Amino acid sequence: MATIRETTKKNRPVSFRFIASLGRDVDGKQIRKYTTWKPEPGMTPTKARKAAQIAAAQWEAELLSEAAPVPKEPVPIYIPMPIAPPVQKKDSFCNYVQDIWLKLRIEGRRCKPSSVVFYQSMARSITGYFKGCALQDITSLQIDAYLAWLRCEYRTKQGQPLSPRSIHHHYAALKSIFAYAEKQELITRNPMKQVDAPKKGKKPVDALSPAQVQPFFAAIQASPLDLRCMLLVLITTGLRRGELAGLRWKDVALEEGLLRTTQGVSYTSKSGVIIGTPKTANSIRTIPLIPATIQLLQEYRKEVQAAHPRTNLNEAYIFHSKEDLFQPCNPNSITRRVKRFIDRNNLPDLSPHDLRHSCATLLLMNGADIKSVQQILGHSDASTTLNFYVRADLSQMRTATDKLAAAIGL
Repeated sequence: MATIRETTKKNRPVSFRFIASLGRDVDGKQIRKYTTWKPEPGMTPTKARKAAQIAAAQWEAELLSEAAPVPKEPVPIYIPMPIAPPVQKKDSFCNYVQDIWLKLRIEGRRCKPSSVVFYQSMARSITGYFKGCALQDITSLQIDAYLAWLRCEYRTKQGQPLSPRSIHHHYAALKSIFAYAEKQELITRNPMKQVDAPKKGKKPVDALSPAQVQPFFAAIQASPLDLRCMLLVLITTGLRRGELAGLRWKDVALEEGLLRTTQGVSYTSKSGVIIGTPKTANSIRTIPLIPATIQLLQEYRKEVQAAHPRTNLNEAYIFHSKEDLFQPCNPNSITRRVKRFIDRNNLPDLSPHDLRHSCATLLLMNGADIKSVQQILGHSDASTTLNFYVRADLSQMRTATDKLAAAIGL
């Protein structure tokens, strides 16, 4: 039975090599014949392989008829035979990640610059560990070993172990890497299907407690006007720092007492300050302002207008760069100012995002419904609001059980 070897190009068969064995010569050496057969243009891979089987059988039959007497019964035209599977090309895992996955799957889809930097960081660690490996050879056991290495041995530049959430980020990046390779038919099996997702863990939310709220607001009063506005907007609207940096005066309707988020600002060392869309579609939202925030923003606008009497402030940024009213500040500068304020006033160590947590917690502790808080924060799912931005203390739980007792008359 003739052996068939397939040559492929771009995952399509382009030629078939037939090898027939006609027995042995007088010296005992095997007699082999070879020929190459090409399918007709436009044939599908399946039809080409079936046609190759028929052609191989006919060719072998002709060779046998020339080498031996004609048999009494005709040689069958079609003899089913297995085709030797093509040898799969091996790709460098590091080259695939850097030149294909990052370029096409991440950068090619116009991810936010901060997201691109994030995935580039993941890729550096992953390719460093799997350096020298072929994409097609990496197994689920090797990936499990990598995640175990991250968990037990890897340390950050500060000498700290990775958090469970960071390890889960590496798992998610690997899942995307191999899923894209599978989709592009670069691998026949996806090793990530045998890898269990590491637990994310749940970091306790840092937020101001009821006892810390008054000292916080008392400390705000002694701060410069622009910092007072910054802090009050953060804690009373729950804005992310990038959303705060993206606010322009035209986004604040002071007479109606409304604030609208339409853009976000991010920063990377490579691209600098970048103005783009907010984090998600739900991040574009309208938030009501409390009277104290409205009054403070009015005072601040008057101060800015007095310093720039001939400037139309509508397109200007509320928290602008030092050089230009019409350029937003670096979001990192917001974090630095908040940290200095916290340290100066001996307050609990809180970041701008912790003030967002505080806003959600204070709203819910004072009777706001989940749906309203979800929309103020710009969450797409109310479960996010419940799971990450709500915390109950013992006094709240005692109030709840007291209400239960009153309801059942005990």
